[in-house]
Order: sequence, then structure tokens, then C-alpha cells
Amino acid sequence: MAPREDDPFAHVQREVERLWRDLVYHQHPSAHFADQAWAPPADVVVTQNSARVILELAGVPRDAVRVRLQGRTLIVSGRRVPPQELQGAHYHRAEIYFGSFERSLELPWEADPNAIEAVFRDGMLEIRMRAAATPNPTSVPIHEGADPQTK
Repeated sequence: MAPREDDPFAHVQREVERLWRDLVYHQHPSAHFADQAWAPPADVVVTQNSARVILELAGVPRDAVRVRLQGRTLIVSGRRVPPQELQGAHYHRAEIYFGSFERSLELPWEADPNAIEAVFRDGMLEIRMRAAATPNPTSVPIHEGADPQTK
């Protein structure tokens, strides 16, 4: 039942309803319950010495994406900005996530920072990399019978 115009609380009730609509419909619903609203899906395909990582970044401008490598972890971050809505419009359904994201993807080996390439095409980010060259294992000689401290 709508409040009557002569009701002293009518303005307050309309304002609370407007604030509630703004809270619920101007952000994706999950944004109210999570620190990070979304994380783009990723595929990681590896071999013994190479990897290909593909992230789905539809609607994210290439300039808004950052790729970093820290040891065995590939970190991809960025931001997808929501489109401007028409004046007075509200969401009837909200399924697309907007805002900042960060994905940390663990690799099975350390990647060579000089052998990594990222290509952004048709809303997909593809990152190719090679494993870092591992040094040859050092063999430690084992001496028979003599105490190493006495030499």
C-alpha cells in the first residue's frame, strides 16, 4: 500500500525505498557479499617446459589489464567498467560482473621472465611462457672412511 501524500513519513519512506533500490540494483548482487565481485575464468595448459594461459576478459579494455610474474605465480589483474545506464533505469536482471579483478595462477615450475608473451584478441588474453632453465644438479662427492673435519 502506497503512503498517502499528507502522511508525514511518506517522504522518508520514498527515500528509504530509493536508497534500497540504489543499493540492490546499481551493483551486482554478489558484490554486497564478497571482497572481490568477480574473477575471469582461466585455462592453464602446461607441458614439461611450456605453458599457455588463456583468460576470458570480455568487456575489459586491453589498457586496463596488467600481467605480472612472481616466481611460480602468474598474476593477472584489471578492471571492467559498467556501461552508463539511462536516467531512471534500473536492473531487471544482473548477471555480468563489473569492477576490479585479480587472478593468481600457480604454475608447476618457475617461468623464464625473458620468455613470456601476452596477446589480447577478441576479449581473450593469451599468455605463453617457457620454464626457466634449471641449473644442473650439483653432485657432492662422498669420501670413504676419512672424517671431513680432519683434512
